[in-house]
Amino acid sequence: MLLTILSPEDVLAIHHATLRILSEVGIVLDDPVSRSLLFDHGAAECDGRVCIPPELVESCLSRCPQRVTLYGRGVEVMLGTGELHVHNLGGARDVLDRPGGEPRPATEADVAESTRLLDALSNVTTITPLYTPRDVPPAAMAATMFAQAVRNTLKPINGPGVQTPEEVRDLVEMVRVVFGDTPGLSLGISPVSPLTYPVDTAQAILEVARHGIPFGPLPCPQLGATAPMTIAGALAQQNAEVLASIALAQLIRPGLPIVYCGRLAPVDMRTGLPIWGNPEIALISSVTVQIGHFYHLPVNVYGLCTSGHTMDIQSGYERAINAIVPALAGADELSGVGEMVGGTVGSNAQMVIDDEIMGMVRRVRRGFAVDEDALAVEIISQVMDSPMHTFLTQRHTVTYLKAGALWQPRVGVSGIGWDQWTREGRQTVVDRAQAEAERILAEHQVPPLTEEQEHALSEVVRAASNR
Repeated sequence: MLLTILSPEDVLAIHHATLRILSEVGIVLDDPVSRSLLFDHGAAECDGRVCIPPELVESCLSRCPQRVTLYGRGVEVMLGTGELHVHNLGGARDVLDRPGGEPRPATEADVAESTRLLDALSNVTTITPLYTPRDVPPAAMAATMFAQAVRNTLKPINGPGVQTPEEVRDLVEMVRVVFGDTPGLSLGISPVSPLTYPVDTAQAILEVARHGIPFGPLPCPQLGATAPMTIAGALAQQNAEVLASIALAQLIRPGLPIVYCGRLAPVDMRTGLPIWGNPEIALISSVTVQIGHFYHLPVNVYGLCTSGHTMDIQSGYERAINAIVPALAGADELSGVGEMVGGTVGSNAQMVIDDEIMGMVRRVRRGFAVDEDALAVEIISQVMDSPMHTFLTQRHTVTYLKAGALWQPRVGVSGIGWDQWTREGRQTVVDRAQAEAERILAEHQVPPLTEEQEHALSEVVRAASNR
């Protein structure tokens, strides 16, 4: 049984409001190719904007597959099966090397190291380049981020986020080098809220569709700033931005795999900064899951996120609440591993802690069986007839323990008393997570690309740098 925040009638009301926004208000779209594409299929101009009729929106939605396969060098992930998948924060600008330290600007080397650490974390199933390296020319940013990611993981890669058709073409060329004809990444593209598609954004969407790359429309509206203050109104606007993106993509390539993404967040009205730790994130993400599933699409939303500046109790309760609620709502993919300070900072220790949190979330979401063997009436009878009255010696106990009836932490403290904890140095979970990250990075290796692939990737990056 999934957690539902809204009734089916409420979800339908948001859908109808979305269709009104698209058909009566319209979107700002300046790219002539995109405008002609929509006009040729029944859209109309209204007050300088492009109004998209409901029948066109629903026709485009009907072409989207219900499942999306993401390919890595050694792993495939299918979204839309009911399983929960997890990826990290993408595009942070700063790195926190050690808990208690000061953030520093991210570099290309940080993209590589963080990807290799994420490759080793068992609860992370897909990877986004975590950092936006500041030692790289802007024109080569997307190509560099993908190159370092694909060198350092066998898992599927989401992104990096792209803003221009040139960046899409760079990534397509690199994917062909590594994966051949297989679409070895998925891409997210963000319109400008509210309801605006700059020329480069629209052209990038069309380019993604032409090449058959799984596409995640990624609007990032903010409550009360670039979207209405009401959650319902902001969700309707976010939905309109997603559906307009889907329409553009499906008209170019019917059947293009789509991941429904939402990044609606509150904003602090005193400072103008986004707020990632509030419980509204959990509500918004959960309802975004309901809306995306209404269209039978796999859904990717916020998960492990906080406004906190350090790995303290605030960070812990904010990220755990904001992850478990959408997970129980049936999210197909959660983001945020390694995130700190509202998405601006990343940390190796935080990645390890988040892997642990997601292990707990998965355990809760998995639930437990209620059948004849699990109810254990015969086992209870046998124990009560035995002289010891204990379940410790029962094969039934061992079987369920080995099957994962009890979740086991890797860096958290469990099953030891105060004296033993003191003898072991009174380490916090942050201390142990930092040590575990260092151990993984010292030991974990990812199979390299071939020399030919390395050379070809470097050539794409070099050409982008000179553009």
